[in-house]
Amino acid sequence: MSVLLGCASTGPLDLPAQEDPYYDGPLPRFTDQVYSPTVRTVQLYKQGFALSQPILELGSGDRLELHFDDLQDQAEYLSYTLVHCDADWRPSDVPKGQYLEGAFTDYLPPPRLSFNTLQPYFHYALEVPNDRMRPTRSGNYLLKVFRDNDEEDLVLTRRLLVFEQQVWIDTQVQASRNVEERNSAQQLDLTIRYPGLDVPDPFGDLRVVALQNMRWDAAHSGFKPRFVRTNELIYDFPDAGLFPGNNEWRNFDVKDLRFRHQQVASIVNGPRLTDVFLVPDTKRNIRVYFEQPDINGRYLVQHVEFDDPDRNADYVNVHFTLKLDAPLYGGAVYVYGALSDFQCRKEFRMTWDRERELYHLTVPLKQGFYDYAYAFLPDGSEVSDLTRLEGSHFQTENEYLVLVYFNDYQLRMQRLVGLRSFATRMRN
Repeated sequence: MSVLLGCASTGPLDLPAQEDPYYDGPLPRFTDQVYSPTVRTVQLYKQGFALSQPILELGSGDRLELHFDDLQDQAEYLSYTLVHCDADWRPSDVPKGQYLEGAFTDYLPPPRLSFNTLQPYFHYALEVPNDRMRPTRSGNYLLKVFRDNDEEDLVLTRRLLVFEQQVWIDTQVQASRNVEERNSAQQLDLTIRYPGLDVPDPFGDLRVVALQNMRWDAAHSGFKPRFVRTNELIYDFPDAGLFPGNNEWRNFDVKDLRFRHQQVASIVNGPRLTDVFLVPDTKRNIRVYFEQPDINGRYLVQHVEFDDPDRNADYVNVHFTLKLDAPLYGGAVYVYGALSDFQCRKEFRMTWDRERELYHLTVPLKQGFYDYAYAFLPDGSEVSDLTRLEGSHFQTENEYLVLVYFNDYQLRMQRLVGLRSFATRMRN
């Protein structure tokens, strides 16, 4: 059964025609991906904490919340499932019954219609695990949302982590030994202890992956221990542990459209959606570091006048501008952050205006508080560069996530047996 709205078929936003391919890559990609042009503002976080990472401890009883909006004029019956993956986000070659308890697929709860918004939308919400489906093994999982019980007719995918604390991870972040990078990079050192885990080959059976600010596109692997002791691995200045410090994230506030808040230059009430023009930005690749509070690239959906922003927060056209003396060649410039799934997505690619000497982008976003940065994506690369336009500093506060995977040959899968999350506050 479909629910109909009394509005135009595409609503106030100009959406791609349904016959036009919105996503033309391989299906599915085992990453955070949106496959429908009408789906916006996808978030997956720990229940009750919208700024948390999508991480669960096996058997803890904790849950994650999935939220997203669909701007279509009718609701759909959507299904979901979980797929166990290895450390490289390839599907594990085991049946679902080996890592899922309950149903292998299930329906999402019916959506709720937005209220008092210029842009109508349906808001979908799901809690996982739940009474109908729960993971029974640790590891990487891909949450797939699809139509009509057809896993090939995808709507979106989200990554999540289920861990069991079988190893203990000590971490330290310090300056690089390389003098040229001492003021711009952060060195992650590790000590891994596994007294209660039988690891026949610690070099081949344990794998370490480290992320900075949940950026899977720039995840570091290939850690090699420098010293091996009884049930202990020491990673002293590993090459894989060297990260650019990058810079603090830029941010803007559109929780309240009655007044201009942080980074907002003007607010214009248009005939369709409200237009929010941000203060023009400039590049920050200078050697001087300025401390600025941020939320490490994430965003928070909020509306100051209502207690239910999931349904009451409206969409606004946000106008970004980046002033430069000349365009950048050999790649493209993107607005980047959790608002783009920490990817250089085509909707967030900026356009160069030769007359005004600036890059610009207009993108519809839901009301709230947003972190963002300007990323440069070299031609032919899948890893974005934040340092070219934003600069990089040793002092930058970053959030690191260290993951330890174990090759379980009996279960024929990689278990996530250790996890450590921490934030840095570096000082000279």
